[in-house]
This record gives sequence, structure tokens and C-alpha cells, in this order.
Amino acid sequence: ASGLEPGTVVVTKQAVDATFLPKFEQVILGKTVVRNTDLDQSLAEQLLECSQELNQFETVLGKTMCTMDFYEGQARLDGAFCSYTEEDKQEYLKRARDAGVCNIEMESSVFATMCKMSGLKAAVVCVTLLNRLKGDQLDSSHHVLQNYQQRPQILVGSYIKKELG
Repeated sequence: ASGLEPGTVVVTKQAVDATFLPKFEQVILGKTVVRNTDLDQSLAEQLLECSQELNQFETVLGKTMCTMDFYEGQARLDGAFCSYTEEDKQEYLKRARDAGVCNIEMESSVFATMCKMSGLKAAVVCVTLLNRLKGDQLDSSHHVLQNYQQRPQILVGSYIKKELG
């Protein structure tokens, strides 16, 4: 994530591509089709409110950057190939942060697009595992990472229980 402490839960207000735009490009029948990646803002706000009521972990509302790969697409320096410097990486991640990006992953754009096309209210809830401005490697223990990974489930479960009354 760009500047957030590990363990912070991010409720996505908008999924963006690696150029920080809210779009998903797909090639269909040899033609590039561009689709919107907007998520349900009301649902995102309700999830944030639910997290504040839970008061168990830090939760923020922000953009999620969806990339096509884990290494160069996410500005990592530790992959098999790397065509840029640490300075290039830092500059890019700071531009992402300035554009409102709170975390990086590889699924949110497709999910947002498909739900929007299907007429479904959708939200994306992620947890940050490390602050990418400080490095590319996880340094938390297995136990701590397991705890972090449960946080989105705890939040969504709490929201569902609240909605069901």
C-alpha cells in the first residue's frame, strides 16, 4: 500500500488502473473495450461506518489500484525483471498516493466492472500487508499476517449481521 501502516483495512471507493484511471480495458473480438470500474459509494460509506462501530482496526476509504502483474506492474524491485530504479519506484508510488491510491492488487477492476454490468451493488475490502514506500518484502510474522487477513472478513461479516438485523 502507498503509505499506510500494515494491517490497515481499505474500503475501495474506486478501482483504478496503473495510470490511476477508473477503467478496465478488455480485448473482445480483437477490439479494445473500455469499461467503468465504479463501485457503490453508499455501500462503501456503510462499510466504513460499520468499521468505526467495530473499532477493532484502522479502516480507510480510498482508491485501489488494480495491476496486471505482481512485480513490475506494482513497481516492485524484487522480480525476475526490473527496468527501473528505486527512485523511479518511489516517484511512481508517491504519484499513486497523491492520486488517492491506498492499496494495490490484481482483481478489483474486473470485479467492479462485472458487478456494474450485472447491476449488482458491490464493494471491495482489502487489507494492507506492508507499506510499499518502505519496501517490497513482508516482514510481519505468519501469526500477524493471519490476523491482518481476517480483518476484511470481520468487517464484511459484521456488516452482513447488521443488515440482517
